[in-house]
This record gives sequence, C-alpha cells and structure tokens, in this order.
Amino acid sequence: MTRGRKTGRLHEATTWFAYEDGAVWLRTDRTTDWHRNLGDDPRCRIRLGTIELAATSEPIADAAAALRHVVDLFRAKYGAEWVSDWYVERGRTPVRLRLER
Repeated sequence: MTRGRKTGRLHEATTWFAYEDGAVWLRTDRTTDWHRNLGDDPRCRIRLGTIELAATSEPIADAAAALRHVVDLFRAKYGAEWVSDWYVERGRTPVRLRLER
C-alpha cells in the first residue's frame, strides 16, 4: 500500500513479487499510480496474506541490470513458462522495497 501523492489516501495494488536478502522485488511500468506514489513518498506497506510489513523503496543505480535480475527471480519463483521475455521490454521498471525491521 502506498499513500496517494494527491489525495493522501491509501492505495492498494496486487502484483507479482520476489523476495531476496531482506528486500521485495517488483516489476512495473512507470505509469502505475502506486509506483508514482513511491516517487513522492518511498515508504509503503506490503501485505502477504494476513501479514503486513513496512518497507521503503530504494533507488536502483542500474535499472537495466536490476530488471534482468527481477525477471530471473520471477522465473525461478513462478516458472519460465509464465515469465516471458516481454518482462524486460523497454518501459518496464524494477522496484526494490527494503523491509523494515
């Protein structure tokens, strides 16, 4: 969940994710509301079933390499037959959310 950059209301979205070393990785395009909300306020909440965790979006220096990494994580988790090459097409954006302890 992110906080709306204009309304201030909570915004919730469902998406695929992968976990690695204390971070949740996502892949999106730049036009989604939740991604633009993270640009204004990097703090968010992640819900996994009944568990809710605080997280913070982290900057990514090499977006192209990070996107390939996310796709590899997704293929390992969801299966290569479900994660096609279009996942790395231009316009896709990797998102790394560091879980708060």
